[in-house]
Amino acid sequence: MSVFHTEDTGGERKYQFRRIQTTTIRFQVRAAHDVAICLSSDDEEEPEDMYEIFIGCWGGGESGIRRKKHDDVCRVETPDIVSGDEFRTFWIKIQHGVIKVGRSGAKHAFMTYSDPETLLHATWYGYSTGWGAEGEWIFPDEEDTSSSSSSAMSSSDSEAEDVNALEDRPIQYKRPARWVPAKGGYFPRHPVSGGEGPDGEVFVGMARHEDDYVLGMVVPDHGCCYVPYGGDAIPKDEYFVLSNPASVTLSWEPGAYGKVPAGALQGGRTEDGEALFIGRVSVDGLVSVGKVHPSHGVCYVPYSGSEHAHKNYEVLCARNINVKI
Repeated sequence: MSVFHTEDTGGERKYQFRRIQTTTIRFQVRAAHDVAICLSSDDEEEPEDMYEIFIGCWGGGESGIRRKKHDDVCRVETPDIVSGDEFRTFWIKIQHGVIKVGRSGAKHAFMTYSDPETLLHATWYGYSTGWGAEGEWIFPDEEDTSSSSSSAMSSSDSEAEDVNALEDRPIQYKRPARWVPAKGGYFPRHPVSGGEGPDGEVFVGMARHEDDYVLGMVVPDHGCCYVPYGGDAIPKDEYFVLSNPASVTLSWEPGAYGKVPAGALQGGRTEDGEALFIGRVSVDGLVSVGKVHPSHGVCYVPYSGSEHAHKNYEVLCARNINVKI
């Protein structure tokens, strides 16, 4: 089993990144203090879409969770939680917009933070030490890969220390895409294109409106996401962009009258629990992205300030993979 080393990076943490393989990350670490884990949407720091988990920091006696590089959303006293003489084992569970952090053998998490509004879907995590501390790290079932690789595969476990029935489940399917929070024209890496719109390329988006999450399209030059709702095309400055970090092959396939082809990507549900799908149509030779509503038999899209309904459309699909949305 490989042992990974981290240097003292001072106050400017330099994370080594690994891909998350399950809903629970498990690791062993030997460090005197200042252990840090970064949860990110990519294999690098993404300040608008990341969390940092600090263990044994602030002089060694406290732990905390930080959002977007500056918001400390959780902070607890944890004296002697890490050691420079022996390895200590921890787990981090990320599921349904909730982060839980616990120790091996402990029944309950010692830190928990819920943020369902962001639809948190971290796909990478980084590890680091700082402020005078170096670290040695072990990841369960680690393959014999070089410790210098910033993208070594994670062995986040499926037998994590969630002994309080936290329902840990390995992620057994490749995720073809995920939603990344954004606003004011910000874009994550690997955004999913919807095609050529009236003002250039548009991207698959979603925004919250009247307690619903509505599919629509992000127009970069406008710095917003337009969603079709109640007969209008409503601009939203805060939205989500569909990202494809795993570079899965996605394609637009024909559909009509509420029907969707195999592999169609679901993009939410109605209040009654009906699944909606990501669709697009061509209006006056230009693309507009919206939602396929099967029971209505149409795809609703925003266009020229209004909501339009079309019986013929295209649906975003993932082909030849085991899909988990």
